[in-house]
Amino acid sequence: MAVEKLKSYLRIDSDYEDDLLQGFLETARAYLTGAVTDFEKNYSASEKFAAKADFLTMVLAAEFYQNRDNSDHNLSYTIKSLMVQLQYFHTG
Repeated sequence: MAVEKLKSYLRIDSDYEDDLLQGFLETARAYLTGAVTDFEKNYSASEKFAAKADFLTMVLAAEFYQNRDNSDHNLSYTIKSLMVQLQYFHTG
């Protein structure tokens, strides 16, 4: 996922934090890969799964960015709900 898409979602105009945002995107994808069974297999097998996963990656990266100073943070209901949908996604 491109940093530019995340910057648009967050309404960031400058390039100052591009490296930080890229790191959050990579961390979000790694988080999902570890949290969702067969993530890579389902990602390559289903456009619907990939679309949800890409959106969730962006939302999760935005959550990391917006709450980077809060060490006691819980993920939102929306993020948890989307993760459950990916976990129980069936490609067949």
